[in-house]
Amino acid sequence: MSRVTLTAAELAGLGKSAETPVVSTVHHPLGTHGLWHTPSKKVPEMQQLPAYHQNTARALMRDEGMSESQAIATAINAIREWKAGRAFGGRVKVTPEVQAAAARADAEFERLRAAHH
Repeated sequence: MSRVTLTAAELAGLGKSAETPVVSTVHHPLGTHGLWHTPSKKVPEMQQLPAYHQNTARALMRDEGMSESQAIATAINAIREWKAGRAFGGRVKVTPEVQAAAARADAEFERLRAAHH
């Protein structure tokens, strides 16, 4: 049996599942513009990233010092990993609550993205 070693930040992240209902639904917008510069001719209302993406990106900016664009890209990838049931490069399995919230957030993100292409 192989042993998994986690950093302190990774270990602390394992206890975050209790926060999932809030961070996956309560919006905290990033920046001053709408998602993909909405409103636009194609999309008349201002759109924003799903709440889970926003809050994950905010945490990455705060805790890891990432730029907004890097944090958003990392959040998108992390949420896709969580949707698949894994975290930290597949070393950790996420809870069913996190997996379900990530699936909802990713589906919302894909709907928003489809509206722009």
